Amino acid sequence: MNPLRHILRYVFPTATLRNSVTVRYAFSFLFLFAALVGMATVVGKDGTYIKIITPNTTVESGTVFPVDVYVYAATPVNAVDISVSFTASQIEILGIDKGESVITLWTEELSVKGGSVILRGGTYKRGFVGEHKIATINAKALTTGNAEFIINNVKILAGDGKGTEIATDLTRGKIITTITKPGESSGITLQGDGAIVVITDIDGDGTVSLRDISSFMASWANKDTLYDFNGDGNMTFKDFSIILADFFLK
Repeated sequence: MNPLRHILRYVFPTATLRNSVTVRYAFSFLFLFAALVGMATVVGKDGTYIKIITPNTTVESGTVFPVDVYVYAATPVNAVDISVSFTASQIEILGIDKGESVITLWTEELSVKGGSVILRGGTYKRGFVGEHKIATINAKALTTGNAEFIINNVKILAGDGKGTEIATDLTRGKIITTITKPGESSGITLQGDGAIVVITDIDGDGTVSLRDISSFMASWANKDTLYDFNGDGNMTFKDFSIILADFFLK
């Protein structure tokens, strides 16, 4: 039984999948269903998430580049405590820019401690809602290889007068920057955490398309783990939902 029929039998246990019309319409429904599942994977229960991004996923050694930290709050947030670890042997932190930060009160000066950048502070108001920048980390690439930035500790507190901690999704809390020698090009890997932010643009054309989904399905049918997006060691329905979510949302 091919993977699609297996999925359809799982979702539609009473259905008889003998003709292509049934499969075709059921697959359309499955796309919508899986997209919704994928959305649940990407964000937390109330939608609050934290992410780190950089425009420079591949850089030459000696290059200075920014790493931005963002928080999306589905409910009002008035305090954050975030630790971003980095590969200290390959990255030097030159400074932390808080000029565009939503945070107005810092409980301590932004600092680097034990291979981690500490971002800790709050706002005057009841809290912020929506996606806002917390800070920009200015990093310098040192030695060649894959350097990681990972959210390894985070507390997001609600502006409810009780200091209630908000469950926060960390799926987008990891990036990998490939450092190359000057003049040398290299492939790029961008991951997430989960604990993983994934590359679902399989063919590398800049968008997640039906061609990427087709490549995923072909790999799944061959029972390999090439597109194990969630890092559990297998290609499963969860991985399928992740690529479908990116297909519908991007």
